[in-house]
Parts: sequence; structure tokens; C-alpha cells
Amino acid sequence: MKVQLLSSKVQTSVNRITSFLLIVLVMLIASYQGETHKAFASQLDLQVDRLARVISPPRLSGRVAGIHIEACEPTQSPGINAVEGEDYYCGVFTVPQYWGEPDGPYLDLAFVTVKAAGEDPASNALIFLAGGPGQSSLTKPIDGYQRLRENHDIIRMDQRGTGFSQRLGYEECLVLALQNDAPPAQIEALQAASFNPLAAGSTTPKLEELDIPVLNEICWAQFTAQGLDLSQFTTAAGARDIVELLKALDYEGFTVHGVSYGTRLAMTIMAELPTYDDAPTLRSVVLDSAFPPSIYTIAAFPRKDHDFMLQLLAECRADAGCRQAYPNLDMRLSALLNRLEDEPLIASGESVTLGDVAKQMMMVGASQAAYLPSMIVELEAGLLDTYLALRDGIVGNDPPRNYAGDLDRSDPVQAFIGDAYDALGGVSGLELIVYLNFSLVEADPLAAMQTVVAETFSGETGDRLNAKLATLTAEAIAESPYVAQIQADFAAEMGIGDPAELAKLELAKQRLSVAGRLAQPLFNTIHCIEDIPFERFEDAVNSYNDLAFPQLGNLALSQTMADLCRNWPVAAAPIQVKDPVSSTVPTLILQGAYDRRTPVFMGKRAARELENSTYVLVPQSGHEVWSYAGDCVGQIAGAFIQDPGADLDLSCLDARQPQWVLPREK
Repeated sequence: MKVQLLSSKVQTSVNRITSFLLIVLVMLIASYQGETHKAFASQLDLQVDRLARVISPPRLSGRVAGIHIEACEPTQSPGINAVEGEDYYCGVFTVPQYWGEPDGPYLDLAFVTVKAAGEDPASNALIFLAGGPGQSSLTKPIDGYQRLRENHDIIRMDQRGTGFSQRLGYEECLVLALQNDAPPAQIEALQAASFNPLAAGSTTPKLEELDIPVLNEICWAQFTAQGLDLSQFTTAAGARDIVELLKALDYEGFTVHGVSYGTRLAMTIMAELPTYDDAPTLRSVVLDSAFPPSIYTIAAFPRKDHDFMLQLLAECRADAGCRQAYPNLDMRLSALLNRLEDEPLIASGESVTLGDVAKQMMMVGASQAAYLPSMIVELEAGLLDTYLALRDGIVGNDPPRNYAGDLDRSDPVQAFIGDAYDALGGVSGLELIVYLNFSLVEADPLAAMQTVVAETFSGETGDRLNAKLATLTAEAIAESPYVAQIQADFAAEMGIGDPAELAKLELAKQRLSVAGRLAQPLFNTIHCIEDIPFERFEDAVNSYNDLAFPQLGNLALSQTMADLCRNWPVAAAPIQVKDPVSSTVPTLILQGAYDRRTPVFMGKRAARELENSTYVLVPQSGHEVWSYAGDCVGQIAGAFIQDPGADLDLSCLDARQPQWVLPREK
């Protein structure tokens, strides 16, 4: 009994101690969890703060209307030797959110003006309009305008809802959702759709991969809670913003260069300008990869990956050698695609599917197009030689234009690099430029360049380049803006320089990495106001059924576009927004022959609508053909802007025609 009683007391004590320890343990766990939660919350707040420094959510402005000059981002300099305030300046143009209510509320729109370099600049500026809709103008380089800068100010302004102008992107929506304590499921959906500038290797999914209705519902709530009226983010409002900016900057006239959707914005300016009060004169327009307002987008989408092949086949038929070597190529391609649709081609240990062949056909960059007729005929016969050579990058890599980018050959260093490129051409020439650029960051750039030339060239070519190199001095290298830019880029990449300035540059690059991406909700807004209300998915089906090669068409993207406006309740514009544009303003239409985003029929449509237009088809080119000032297209565009009424010399395009690979050449 005593033993049992003792055991009972011991057991009671143990129970009490255990209970006490459990209570203590629970308190400790609760305390730990509380501290962990606080730490997690603190870490989340830190991440939100870091994101908000890079990604500025859109909001109404607290400024008065008009021009406000501001410091430029480090990434907005037009060149290494450019001086802010002298050669260029940056600012904000504060405009009414709704132009019908000039007393506000207001939006801040970012712009950069690069001043003309000459002593007697023209009174008309050149303004660039980016594509999308949803892309940034401020993040695009101005390389294509270097020769025009002598006489023209170059202006870039981000359209409302893009870039640095109250960007409507999933990234901004994510920051707002985090700041407003949105539910975790909404945060996860936005994270999956957004680019993360703080994470290396971050990517964004394709439009077809997004759950658009869910994202629309989230972002509509976040953006409208900021006081934004999304129905005012339209092409017409963007056109008015641009004209009013030019008025505020006191320009008498202007020239517009639009790319892709930027051409629709440019054509809207052409249509609306006569209705504005005291507007500056629109002197000329360059439409690069035209996308007229009258295009019905959903119906056009199936043609995007298809029509380039019609153009390529037409070019082959027009060439006597290609036509004779590959007769009836249209019918043969159709039969080949039908056969591959039924079963893959098995040959040489490879299984080649319809998808494989379609993917290769759409890769018409460089000089690959010249090989496609040969590839089609070989595949028809069960042979894979040309297909495999193209797929593996053995052939078709040489660029159709023999020009090393936009080199200013008045600079002795760039003149030498251009000569070296011309001596090799193609991919080998481009690789040589890389090695020569590496030599410019060496302690003795001239000696390093001499070594590269000695190891690369011999014979007559080597003698000529060595003679050219002998005239290049250390002083010329030290004074070259090209060398200064290469060295500055290298220093920034290697972390060389003042830590504070490097940190500022890194933040600017992170901001640029977001601003330079397409703002998807802005894309949705414009199409939901100006396109989709007037179309049905059945229009795309009808278009698809009319294709010569339906296997190359894409109905999935049309279906995605047809569903784009669910949970995005903007009101449709009047149907007149789809009317053809009529204008007598001199217009240059630059159309890439193999453009898969805005196919040839769109450029031809713009040419029919604009009575004072010149249509230029650029061989072996895709989307956005004017990138450099010194190449063939840059020379044509520059000549047109300098004198819109003069006859254009298009002879340089002859060298870009496909050099068809014929059977005897293989």
C-alpha cells in the first residue's frame, strides 16, 4: 500500500510537472510561431518595399497640368558622351485623364527629348511610337536616328498605360495587391503572370497560358481603386497626348515614326489632327510594319504564321531559276503538309512531324528563306538533308544585308571595325566584331586589336587591314565614343566604379527590365475597346478555313483574344474606330516581306487607304525593319524624312533579294 501510495504521489507529481512543461512548451511554441510570423511578415514587407522601388504602381497625379522637367534615369542617356540638360533632357507631361475634362484628374506621362546635334536644327521634331499595344517608347534605342539627329530633335514619350507612364502591367497589379493585402490565391495568380526583376532568369508565360478572366478580375479591382478610369486608356487618348506634348514644347511641326501598333497610333493622329485646336503641322509619317485601325484583329490572327509563306512562294515563282527548279511548289507544299498531318516522316534515323516542319518554315531570319524551296522538295522525296542543315544551324545563318550594325564610319575605330566586318561578312564577321570589342577593354586596346587581326587575316586582306590599322592612333581610340561606351558597359558589368552610382544604375536597369515589357492589361484594354466588341471567334474560323495551308494557321490565339475581355468591363468605342483612315500627309510604309506579326496584307491595306503613301517591301525581313541609320532601310527612311516629296532610291534593296539555293548548288 505504501509503495502504491508513493507511486501514486510520484505519478501525480509527474503529471503536474508534465502538465506544467506542456503549458510552457505550448507557450514557447506560440511565442516562436508569433516571432516567426512577425519575421515572415517583416520579410514580406521588405520584399514589397523592394518591388515597389522597382515597380511603380499607376496612380493619379498630384501635379498641375503641363511640362515638368525631371532628372533622367541613367539608362535614358542617348550616348556615353551625352550631357543631360545640354544634349538631352527628361520630364513628365501631366495631362487630363479625360481630355473632355481639362480640370482633372490628371495622369503623369514620361518623355525624353534628345536635342538636334547641328547648329541649325529644323523646327519639326521626330517622335517615335512603340508597338504592342503596351510597349514602351522610352526603352527603345535611338540608333536608327543618328543621322537625322543633325537636324531634328528626337522625342520619345511613353503612351499612357505603358513604360514609365502609369504602366498597366501584371507587375504593377501585383505590387498593389501586395500593398492592399489581397488574398493569397490572387497573389499567386499574379506572381505566375508577372516578371520578377529581383529574380535572375525570371520569365513570363505566353498569352495563351494565362488565366485571363481571373487576372482581369483582380487587376480591374486594383487599378480602379487607384482612381483610374481604364476607359480613358485608348489609342485616341494617346494620340491627343502626343499632339498636346508637341504643342507644349512649342514645335511648329513634327514627323511620326510608328512601329507595329505604333502605326495604328500614328494613323489615328493623322485622322484626328484636323479636329485639334492649334495643332502643329504633321510633316510626314513613317509606318514600319503597318497595323491599320481598319484591321479586324481576331479574323487576322490565323494569317499571322501563314501569309509569309505565300509571299515566299510568290517570290520563288517570280524568279526564273527558282520557278524552273521547283515548279508547282504551292501544290507540292500543300500535299506535303497534308501527308505530315497524317503521319511523321521517318528517314535517316529521324522522326520529323508536322510541327517540326512548320516550326522550321517559320524560321526565315538571316538567309534561311533561300533554302525553304529546296527543303520542301527534299521532304516530299523523303530526304532530310536541307531540313537537318537548317535545324542544326549549319546553313542559313548569314544575314541578308552585309552591314555590321549602325557603325558611324566617321569615327576611325568604327570605320576600322566596319572594314574588318566587310572583309569576312556574315556570321564570321559578327563574331570578329565581338573579339574586336573585347580588345577595346584591354589595357592597350591598339595592341590587342593588332593581335586579333594578325590571328584572323592573312594575304591581301590582312595587308589591307594592317595598313588601315596602322593609321589608327591611341588618341583616336581614347576619343572614340564607341570605345567609351564599350568600356563603360564593361565596367558596369564588372562592378567597377563608385558603389553609389553602380547601385543607382542597377536600380535603373531593374526598372527598365519591367518598363520595357509589354503591359498586358493595357494591351487588353485597347483591344477590348477598339477591336473585340466588333468581332466573333467565328470570324477567325472563317479566316482559318480560307487558308491555303491551314496547318500553318493559329486558331488558338484567336480564341484567347476572343475571351480577352471577360471581367474587363470597358465600354466599346463607336464602330467608326474601325473606319479606314484618310489623309494626304506624305507617308512611307515599310513592310517586311516575311513579317509574321503584321503580314504583307496589312501594309498593302495601309497603302490603299493613304493616298499620298509610298509602299516599300523589304526583302528577307520580318517585323520592324528600320533599326539602324546606316543600313539600306535606314538610308531610305532617313532620305524620306529629310525630303518627303523626293523620289526614293530603293536600289540598295536589290542586294537583299533571296539568293535561292538551287539543286546544282548543293
